[in-house]
Amino acid sequence: MRIIQYLFLAILGISFGSKAQQKQTENSLLWEISGKGLQKSSYLFGTYHFADKGFIDTMKLLNEKLNLADAVVGELVMDKDVAMKLAPYMMMKDNTLDSLLTPKEFKMVNDYLKTIGKYDLTKMNKLKPIMIQTLIQQASAPKTFTTTNPAIDQYIQDYGKANHKKIFGLETVEDQAKILFGTNLVRQKEMLVKSVKEVKKMKKANLKLYQSYITQNLKELEKMLANSKDFTAEEMDDLLKTRNDKWIAQIPEMMQNQSLFIAVGAGHLIGKDGLIKSLKAQGYNVKPLATN
Repeated sequence: MRIIQYLFLAILGISFGSKAQQKQTENSLLWEISGKGLQKSSYLFGTYHFADKGFIDTMKLLNEKLNLADAVVGELVMDKDVAMKLAPYMMMKDNTLDSLLTPKEFKMVNDYLKTIGKYDLTKMNKLKPIMIQTLIQQASAPKTFTTTNPAIDQYIQDYGKANHKKIFGLETVEDQAKILFGTNLVRQKEMLVKSVKEVKKMKKANLKLYQSYITQNLKELEKMLANSKDFTAEEMDDLLKTRNDKWIAQIPEMMQNQSLFIAVGAGHLIGKDGLIKSLKAQGYNVKPLATN
């Protein structure tokens, strides 16, 4: 579902030295927002959509802030109707995969799918290419969540609901689906074929990305984004800047009289258009917190 937004990060590579293995406070995934007349501090946390709640179980300060918050804010509200709402955006109306892909490409993708599970591309012929790419992405990225050990985003919202906190989404499922699944089908096909051809490179990059996340190395992640050549400037704007701008227009009013725990993909925190710099530009005090 929301894993598509991770695609722009997952194929990027990072280099690691000994310093990168030590979490630095300024690179923390947890940030406190205060000042500018706020009655209570709010908190901004960067998530990784494949990581399980075990990653944050040992973060005493993070759990304290989550417990203290009046409301939990995510990219969207993750409820039982999400899959049903997404379904129309996942399917092609007037095309099929075997018409978009050449016979050689179709066979190549189908053969690879069979190596990662009991998948048959002929039975997924109406799915958009980006959905098949997502399947491949999920198989190639480090993933620690399970059906009984929820992913971070899901856990945080479930915790909020269980503790009678308000749950807000910065965008609707439909908004997100249009951005993430609505790209040109020819472009989606191009990216799908590339993901299969370069799967070894992608796996290596995904592992490095995961290591960067768990060491909370936001500076390295920001460098990766700045050097990315895998997406056009327009595509990057759609995935990050445009959405961040819409979110930053909502957050100030939402946190005016209540403490928020905002949990969104880590890629949305960083860069010149990221939430951290945007909040600072509006006059808020935004400081990193050491979580361990």
